[in-house]
Amino acid sequence: MDYLLLLRGINVGGNHRVPMADLRDYLTAAGFTHVRSYINSGNLLVTSDQPQVDCEITIQHVLTSHFDFPLPFRLLAQPEFLTDLAQAPAWWGADDQLRHNALFKLNDYANANDTWLVDHVTADYDQVVVTPNVIFWTSTLKHHFSRSFYSKIMGTPLYQQTSTRNYNTTMKLKQLLEASHD
Repeated sequence: MDYLLLLRGINVGGNHRVPMADLRDYLTAAGFTHVRSYINSGNLLVTSDQPQVDCEITIQHVLTSHFDFPLPFRLLAQPEFLTDLAQAPAWWGADDQLRHNALFKLNDYANANDTWLVDHVTADYDQVVVTPNVIFWTSTLKHHFSRSFYSKIMGTPLYQQTSTRNYNTTMKLKQLLEASHD
């Protein structure tokens, strides 16, 4: 099975440094094949014949064995990732004057965040669609950004329990996952 592995909060501002070459080596040594990374922000593609739950246990072991800080992550099987992306609304990514992000739910994500978000977000500056693994979010880019609900989520449990990728990165990951080791 081909998987997308997303890490949160690494290689940002010199904190939580995770060299992708080292991580690829660690994952390969742990039994994953076709291990590749995309940019330096914790996007990896791996293949394994093991069940997803076993892969997650192996990844957790790799991360805790080689890094002395917590590394929240999410492992998505290719079909799961593609199913969520198929639910992306037409407006997500359509207007280059807006901010388009995919917030991937991490392993510790509390489903109550979905309700909290839907109850608090307003349609004035934000559009949101919640799927089982991803929150598709479009908000203002610069004009009135401080009025968007997206600008107010930093520090909330929703923010801490998701890992954000912009539209272009998300679509590139889709392309790479679909072309897995052809």
